[in-house]
Amino acid sequence: MSKFTAETFQNEYLPVDGDEVNAVVTVTASGGGSTRRGAEIVIVDTSLSMGVPSTKLAEAVRATTAAIACIRDGVAFGVISGSSDARVAYPPDGGLAVASQATRAAAYLAVRQLRADGGTAMGAWLRRAAELFGSAPPGTRHAILLTDGQNQHETAEQLGEALAAVEGRFQCDCRGVGTDWEVGELR
Repeated sequence: MSKFTAETFQNEYLPVDGDEVNAVVTVTASGGGSTRRGAEIVIVDTSLSMGVPSTKLAEAVRATTAAIACIRDGVAFGVISGSSDARVAYPPDGGLAVASQATRAAAYLAVRQLRADGGTAMGAWLRRAAELFGSAPPGTRHAILLTDGQNQHETAEQLGEALAAVEGRFQCDCRGVGTDWEVGELR
């Protein structure tokens, strides 16, 4: 798992009447293995609640295509469609694809086909991501979860068990879509 540190340096001897401070910030990453390899997975909430209002899923699709566009050539990637269960939306064989111009274009098409249906079971989505990461090359393993954050179709205990099962296997950034997502569930 990657670890990041940040250090800030500034001039300690500013004039009394000074009104400007310049700083140098150094960010260091370690422990993530090679940044040229590894894997990226985008988990898109496609539960029924993402269809109302209809802009939620459209915005999640837009964010997903933007994320796919940022994946470097040679990095393994996939897209999970999450509802009551988790299915791999891309690649069609259910594994991970290797990023290239052609695979990104195919992923864009697959993502545009996503439809809102079913319930919300985030734990199942995270477990599916962990399975996919199991076939990834060594290196950084990162997921982005886009959801309206209402985990209604599994218990808090089930989500907790899933989190414990996947802890340390990959990093996941959660992003709320819309205005009514549950902050606690995304944390």
